[in-house]
This record gives sequence, structure tokens and C-alpha cells, in this order.
Amino acid sequence: MKFDPTVDWCYKYPQELFQIEFSFSSDLATSETLSSCTASIYDSENETDYTSAMISSVSTSSPKCFFTVGSGSSGKTYQVKLAGVTSDSHTLIHYVALEVFDSVTINTKIGDANANSYVTIKEANDIIRNKYGHKSIWDTLSLEGKKRVMIEATDNFELYNYIGEKYYDSQRLQFPRDDNETVDGDCATPFSINSFAHADLYDSTYNEIPANYWKYGTCHITLGSPLRNVRNIASSNVADGVVTMDEDFTATPNANTDFIIFAPFDKEIKDAQCAEILNILRNTDSDTLADYQNFGAKEVEIGDVKVKFSQSGTATQKIGISPEAKRLLSRWIKRHVKVLRA
Repeated sequence: MKFDPTVDWCYKYPQELFQIEFSFSSDLATSETLSSCTASIYDSENETDYTSAMISSVSTSSPKCFFTVGSGSSGKTYQVKLAGVTSDSHTLIHYVALEVFDSVTINTKIGDANANSYVTIKEANDIIRNKYGHKSIWDTLSLEGKKRVMIEATDNFELYNYIGEKYYDSQRLQFPRDDNETVDGDCATPFSINSFAHADLYDSTYNEIPANYWKYGTCHITLGSPLRNVRNIASSNVADGVVTMDEDFTATPNANTDFIIFAPFDKEIKDAQCAEILNILRNTDSDTLADYQNFGAKEVEIGDVKVKFSQSGTATQKIGISPEAKRLLSRWIKRHVKVLRA
């Protein structure tokens, strides 16, 4: 939801035209109606007036007013002032906070220093709709909303301790681990601006390496030209070991170009991220005691009542992912083992 009337807050993206509907119903007396409304907008830091540049199409249909907000600068928070006039000539003032966000980019490049998701948007759509059958809760989100909850779900994985080590010290995410399947060597013909071949990328044994086995994997150029290019793999040919990238390299590889290719993430990792996406969406407004305990709270205080949750062992988890996501990740998560004296 882009507008939350309980806190008078909304958000938009810089190039987006966003219509806001605001109700004065709680302010109007019996038989009183909203006659008109004006909307103005200011930079919350320096109070510069941006009304003429950002506000348009203001209209009134009692008890609501409607207006459209456009443009704005990324990273800025604006204050919208709504001045409604009633049929009894009363003036009603409300303020709405408007936050302008940058669009985010999903980066699924395996081992990349800026990676922020294990699944692409297409994969998330397919898994959530087909495996979990919850397309309605997912499809209510805008594209930007989907990307942000995908990143949040990925970040929730990062607080766990996993078996083994990260493949690269510089990678942002916990995966790939040091046991991730890889192929490395020199690029071989045929070369193109977005593809090359290698004998270890296919096998003559039937179905040993199936068609598109490396799809959704990632290629890192480690030596020669185009050095340090990182590209996701769009397809791999079962017959000749040609891998084709989802975007062009900055230069065509040659026989002196070295690469390392990471196999795609295990299906359980991708399913776990999607399970956690749904967990976040279902629990956005959750406030039961069980939810607080599941998310790692030690105690909750409500008024004069304080509830302490029992803790097993000395280690506590800062955040809890969904049981389904944790089950899917269980073979990678380190387990705490108690050692007793004989």
C-alpha cells in the first residue's frame, strides 16, 4: 500500500505520477460536508515550496479530496499540507509525509560484491505462483514493491551462521559457499561479444550436463579481456558447451581470457527466499506475542504487562526467518551441539 491513512504517510518514485485520496470524514460534524480543498507541498528540510512543480489535479468529493503528485528528488521527504474548507466554513488542516524513493535494481550475480537477491523477478513470480500458490498477495505489489521485499527476504538470511565459508571474501551475500560447483579455464571458440565455449561446460554422456544447466549461473572474467566483467548466464548449449550471457561483455573474449563460472544456486535456496518473501508479506502488520517470539524478541512490554520468552541455550538469533525457509536452508545452517562430560 502506498498510502497509509493511519500515519498520514506515502511514498513514490521520481518519475511516477501518484494519485492520493485523503478523507476528512473523522473531522466533519454531522451533516457537515467538505466544500473544497487546497494542496501544497514543501521540502521538509528547507521548507521550499514545490507545489507548482509537484501537485496537480486537486479535486473534492466530500468527505474526500484527491490530488496527483509528480516528480520530486530521490532521497527527499516532502510535507504535503491539505487545507479543507467545510460547508460550515471551518478550515481543516492535515499534513501528509511524502517520501521519494530511488528505484532499486535486483542483482542476482553469484559472488558479486553488490548482489542482493538469489532469485530474479521472473523466478520469484514463478515460484510464488506455482509452488506456493499465493499469487494474490504477491501480485498486489508494484514492481518496486516486489524488488524491495525480495531484497529484505535475502537480507534476513544473512544473520545466520552457515557451514563452510563464503566463496569470495568480497561477496556481499552468504552464498555462494566455498563448495559451490564451478568451472574455470580459458575461453574457447566460437567467441562473440556475449558468448564463448569450453569443453567442461558440456558432456557427451547423455543428460550428464542437461541443456541450460548453467542458466542463471554467473560468469566472472578473471584474466585477460574483458577483465573483471561479471555476467549472468542466459543459456547454455548441451551440444557444444557454448554459454551465452544475459548482456554483452565490454569486449569480445579471446583465447587468452580466463573465466570462472558458478553453477546456479540450489533450488532450496531460491525456494527459501520466496518462502521468506511470503512470510514478510503475511506478517507486515502482525503483533501477536507468538510473532514477536518467532522474530527473536527476548521480552515484550505492553502497558503494565511484561512478557519474557524462555531462551534455549546462550545463543540467540537476532531475527527469525519463516519455518519453511529455515527448513529449506537447514543443510547449510550450523547447528549448536552441547558437549557433556562423561
